[in-house]
Amino acid sequence: MKRSNNYLLCLLCCQFLLSGVSAEDKKYSFTEEHIELSNEIIQILENYHFTKKKYPSIKKEALGSYLDRLDPGRNIFLQKEIDSFLSENNNDDPYDQQASLGKAFKIFDLYRTRYIARYARQKKMLSEIESLDLKQNRKILKDRSEASRPDNLENLKLLWDDILINDVIQLRLSGNDLPETKTKLTKRLNNQFNFFEQTKSEDVLDLYINSVTLTYGPHTTYMSPKRTEDFDINMSLSLEGIGALLSSDGMYTIISSLVPGGPAEKSNKLKPNDKIIGVAQENEEVITDVIGWRIDDVVQLIRGPKDTNVQLEIIPATSLDESQTQVIKITRNVVKLEDQEAKKRIIHVKKDSSEYKLGVIELPNFYMDFNAYQRREYDFRSSSKDVKNLIRSMKNDGIDGLIVDLRNNGGGSLLEANALAHLFLGAGTKVQVKSSSGNIHSLGERRGFQFYDGPLVILVNRFSASASEILAGAVQDYERGLILGTDTFGKGTVQRVQSLSSGQLKFTESKFYRVSGKSTQNKGISPDIYLPSPVDIEEFGESKLPGALQYDFISGTKVRDFNRLNSSKELLSIEHQARAKDSILFKHYETLKSWRRSQNEDKFFDLDIEKRRLKKEKAEFELLTMENDFRKNIGLGTFESYQAFLDREENDEEPNIEEEILLEAANILSDFIEHSYNPVISMNKAG
Repeated sequence: MKRSNNYLLCLLCCQFLLSGVSAEDKKYSFTEEHIELSNEIIQILENYHFTKKKYPSIKKEALGSYLDRLDPGRNIFLQKEIDSFLSENNNDDPYDQQASLGKAFKIFDLYRTRYIARYARQKKMLSEIESLDLKQNRKILKDRSEASRPDNLENLKLLWDDILINDVIQLRLSGNDLPETKTKLTKRLNNQFNFFEQTKSEDVLDLYINSVTLTYGPHTTYMSPKRTEDFDINMSLSLEGIGALLSSDGMYTIISSLVPGGPAEKSNKLKPNDKIIGVAQENEEVITDVIGWRIDDVVQLIRGPKDTNVQLEIIPATSLDESQTQVIKITRNVVKLEDQEAKKRIIHVKKDSSEYKLGVIELPNFYMDFNAYQRREYDFRSSSKDVKNLIRSMKNDGIDGLIVDLRNNGGGSLLEANALAHLFLGAGTKVQVKSSSGNIHSLGERRGFQFYDGPLVILVNRFSASASEILAGAVQDYERGLILGTDTFGKGTVQRVQSLSSGQLKFTESKFYRVSGKSTQNKGISPDIYLPSPVDIEEFGESKLPGALQYDFISGTKVRDFNRLNSSKELLSIEHQARAKDSILFKHYETLKSWRRSQNEDKFFDLDIEKRRLKKEKAEFELLTMENDFRKNIGLGTFESYQAFLDREENDEEPNIEEEILLEAANILSDFIEHSYNPVISMNKAG
């Protein structure tokens, strides 16, 4: 067997030479400094990470993570090779990083050999694209992250062929003729290969170490000196960019989240999980294909001077086929402080003969000027101070109730979460924090009164996380107000950054718990009343992240039970459902989500271009019909074609689902004021 494998590799090397690919043996190696760094990181994680996992217990899992990160599409390694890699050698010292790194680098050498072989084979296929059969009676999985790996090299090569045929079909269905398809895919392959050949030993080390850190949780990350100085994998483009957080799955650059107040968020053209596949400057006619690019190179293309435009070709998260792409234009800018600060507005709601004046505070994040705070300056800027001033202003205006809008608020300062909760709850514990040592301490003030004691609603969605969940959880546990929206993100951990001999390590050191003792981790906060959501919450959240820490609970603590809700939640929910049933907009979005779920049940792409074309046309027709029916029902014009629908400009007349949700929250608050508001306070034990 060993002899035949060597013979195969020899044949592969000959193939590389014949195809014009250099078969030069590129050496990847680790140093004593790398071993010391690896030991340093393991020691910190074992001693200070919240989970206190010992390295021997996660070593095999880390290697599996490394293999998955190298080969996310499961089209490089054979199953028997994976089994061999993961087999344990009991004679090895589990802490021997020389042996661990040696294995990781050896695996990467095989990965490189296979990568070059795939490149050569697909390049040759493209040179003969005219003879490719695009009417194969086969299918390919849309998502191969959990697919079975090929059992032999012949089947592996067939998979490489199917991947390329699928790429050709996607480009053809996107409107490219055969020569354009050949040019684009050849350029894409060459770019990917060139980027791959720039890989250094430090990159291999980075990949392996972060496979180790990932086993401790998704928020534990090693940042090399380069990434610490230049960018990290979730790099912010807020400075003269588009204001987005990016990640990569090894092939696509993906929108992780949008910076509040940034150009991307304001444009309403980019959404989480959208994939960026091409970038061009405002005056460029040709869009540069960035599939397979390093994320820092994509960042460099997107960045540019403020007030200039960048064109992005994206696969929207809602697309049913990767041939469904859009080109959008975003004007670069600097995210200004005033775009992220708390803002107020007044909403008027009529109920029979009554009219309610309701205040709304939109809070994009929990901010504070840490430098001024550490200098003990009295007038340092913070979200709690700004919110307090806004409430004071609205109280003078005579508001009947208050909505705090935490939708898309990903968190921020823990101190600010406590300070904001104090405005509504007064004295008492707001959150419990459990450290890696097992010690639990409560955060909150022993003295002080509520600054605002009127009817209160906290509005959340799936992207409300961390500090947002602390505030919402405290208000809910105290029964101080209503929580409306969807289940929140579920990030209930605290991270710390520690400098290393080379680079930095970010790791989870603590975990949040509500005053009821429930964790916010993984599950998030469940609202008292669910409101419609424009996104499918099942696709997002902490629970979807690999290695996420699990939900648990501790003992609750004594709280002041405001008993503001009484038994009113059921009645309020019934009244909300009646309105939602009559809402054309809410029904439209629920119909869309249901339709997309049914479409996503098909896990395969046909490798027959005509079958694909028919499926694509059918899906586009159904989607266009639903959109036009909705527009007719609300008195707006319809689109003549699906492409016209995709190319539509932002229309102020078109209903805004986010605004509609806010107005429904205002309706619920006015119902709450009418039926339920009761200032009785008692002492109770939460949970």
